[in-house]
Amino acid sequence: MAKRELARRSLLKTAGAGMAGALPAGAAAGSSARPASGEFNVLDFGAVGDGKADNTASFRKALAAAAEIGGIVRVPPGQFRFGGTIAVPPATTLEGSWRGPHYPDPRKGSMLLVYAGRDRENADPFVTLAANSTLKGLSFYYPEQKVKDIRPYPWTVSVRGDRASVIDISMANSYNALDCGTHNNAAHYLRNLNITALRRGVFVDRVYDIGRMENIHIHPSEWSSLGPASGYDSKTLFQYQLDNLEGFIIGKCDWSYMVNCFVIFAKVGFRFIPLQVEPGRDRGQAPEGNILITQSGSDLSPLAVKIEAVQDHSGIAFENCQFMNSIEIEETNTGPLKLVNCGFWGQCRTGSVILNRGKGEVFLTACHFSAWEDRNNPYQWDPRIPFIRCENGALIMTGCVFRDYGHTPEHHVRLGPGVSAAVLNGNLVRGGRLRIDNQTSGDVRIF
Repeated sequence: MAKRELARRSLLKTAGAGMAGALPAGAAAGSSARPASGEFNVLDFGAVGDGKADNTASFRKALAAAAEIGGIVRVPPGQFRFGGTIAVPPATTLEGSWRGPHYPDPRKGSMLLVYAGRDRENADPFVTLAANSTLKGLSFYYPEQKVKDIRPYPWTVSVRGDRASVIDISMANSYNALDCGTHNNAAHYLRNLNITALRRGVFVDRVYDIGRMENIHIHPSEWSSLGPASGYDSKTLFQYQLDNLEGFIIGKCDWSYMVNCFVIFAKVGFRFIPLQVEPGRDRGQAPEGNILITQSGSDLSPLAVKIEAVQDHSGIAFENCQFMNSIEIEETNTGPLKLVNCGFWGQCRTGSVILNRGKGEVFLTACHFSAWEDRNNPYQWDPRIPFIRCENGALIMTGCVFRDYGHTPEHHVRLGPGVSAAVLNGNLVRGGRLRIDNQTSGDVRIF
């Protein structure tokens, strides 16, 4: 047994020596930039996390070294300043010290301080991600961005390839946060993102295969967590966001999924748009969104959802979601909107909780509608405005509950002349009866 064991060990040693000498083409034998672990530390390439030195060149060198083998570039805790932009190559990871959702902290963790792109919204994004690349465990902060003097910046992160991942990221004050829409991409994976965005939060478009988005929160608390030294002022910031911020902008996507995604204090919480490239450049598929959204919501945004276009044959669905406040569907839309077990309350931009001007169907199943005035908003309740107003399309409403809280409208539901069909079955009004203004000659069934 002892002789056989010695022979086995000798064979393994010989094989191991041969494998050690077989480096990939173009690699220098014995190079210190090729660690056996496949992990590269930015400090070994000259990076300094003191908040003063420009780390653009150092990070670029580390990423180039890792790109040769598809390695991981580690960013230790520190404040790393950048005057330029960086790109994560294909099959390469740029990873900081954070291992989950987090607030940005100027004293702890891996933070990237962004100085590039001020006043140049259409300049290159700060970080671009290629196919199969990953961005993970980092915080982003723009030290020159001030609440009382907000200036435009380009995207903080832009996805430019298939199967890119953005995980465990915090953005303290991004003007434009995360772009998954200006370049063709497929099967992106976005998870555990906490973002304070000023103009655009997450933009998804030109997605030709299943994309996944989980636990993305667009909230002012990322900036406020940095404290007064960052120039944070809640009143000024909230008003700027209500005037300018589009939380989630969703265009062309096939079979995408969102779960636990939230936005607050936005001009519009979720905006659905058609493909943002010329039709001749599309791949021939439907140029709108097809997405399932669960356990998500828009809070304190007078316009929670705006639908300009969704896929005609499949549309979009919200399940177990909450909205403060309204949904508006434009005349350009022909696809269905499905809402299951969703809640609505608070002031709305038009006064109506749901306003449909499009030709698509609206499905309401086991939803509840409540109304009261927000004392911090100039909205004044008007009993002439119905909760649900359908000027076109079709309405299927089943098992829904209305709670007026003393604000009983003249009609809970209005069916305008352009409505082609409606089915209302098993709906209740707490302490009253369902009031319907039926002005259509279409096929209407009320039970």
